[in-house]
Amino acid sequence: MKRFVLFYLVFISLALFTFFGCKNNSTNPILDNIESAEDNAIVEGEYSSIFEFVDDEGENSPLMAIGKADEVNEIQKPNLALLPACATRTIDTINRLITIDFGNTNCLCLDGIYRRGKIIAQFIGPYRQIGSKVVVSLEDYYVNDNRITGIKTIERILQFKWSIEVRDASVTTANGTITWNSERTVERIAGNSTPLNIWDDEYIYTGSAEGVNRKGVEFSVVIEPGLPLKKKVQIECASTFISGKLTIQNDKGDKLIVNYDPDNNEACDKKVEVDINGVKKIIYVR
Repeated sequence: MKRFVLFYLVFISLALFTFFGCKNNSTNPILDNIESAEDNAIVEGEYSSIFEFVDDEGENSPLMAIGKADEVNEIQKPNLALLPACATRTIDTINRLITIDFGNTNCLCLDGIYRRGKIIAQFIGPYRQIGSKVVVSLEDYYVNDNRITGIKTIERILQFKWSIEVRDASVTTANGTITWNSERTVERIAGNSTPLNIWDDEYIYTGSAEGVNRKGVEFSVVIEPGLPLKKKVQIECASTFISGKLTIQNDKGDKLIVNYDPDNNEACDKKVEVDINGVKKIIYVR
C-alpha cells in the first residue's frame, strides 16, 4: 500500500558546519541556527517515520481501514514491508489499536536506524474515511538510543490529504533535550491511481513548528507560503526534497532560509541553498 516516505533536513547541519565553521559558541547566531536546524531535523525526521509506520499499517489492515469489528484480535501478524524482522505488530480490533513493538533491545530498521520500544496507534473511525483520526503515543521509545516522547494526531481531511499535529514532543540526547511542537498538512499529489506502487508517489506539505534546541535556544520553523516542500518517492529523491522553502528563526531574531530548488528545475540532485542572515551558500544534503 501507499507509504508516506518523509525525512526532514537530515545531516544538513554537517554540511553547514563545513561552510561556516565548527566553533563551540552558543552565542553565535549562525551556530544557534545550525543547532536548531539539526535538532528540528531529528524530531521531524522521526515523527515523519512514525507517520509512515502508522499509515502503512492502517492502510494494510482491512479492519482498521474500513471500520469493521471482529471479536478475534490479530496478534503478532507477519511483518509488512516497512517493518524489519525484529519488529512485530499487534492489532486489537475491538479497541481499534495497533501496537508496533520493536522490542526491548535495539532493532535495526530498514532505514538504517535503530529503534526499541512501542508505537501505539488509536484509530478513531475507519482509517480511509474523511474525518477519521489516529492518535499515536510512544512507550519507552528510543531511536539510536535517544528517548522520544510526545503525542501525534493524524486526521484525514481529504481522500489524499492529512492534517498532522505533534504536541509535547521531546528527544533526550547525551548532549541535552530537544522539545518540539508542530502542525503540518500533508498531501499526496501523484501516484493515487496506483495503490500498489509507491515509486510514483509525490507529496507536498506545509505548516509550521516550534521548539527549544539542546542549547536552550527557542526556534520556529515555517514552510514558506506558496512554496510547499515537495518530495518524489524515487531512488535518489526519497531522502530529501526537490523543491520548496522553509525559514528557521531563533528567539534572537536570526534567520536561516533553506531553498531546496535553487536552480528551479526540481532535480533530484540534493542541492540546497542556505541563507543565514543574508550569507548564501550552496550545500549538498545526504
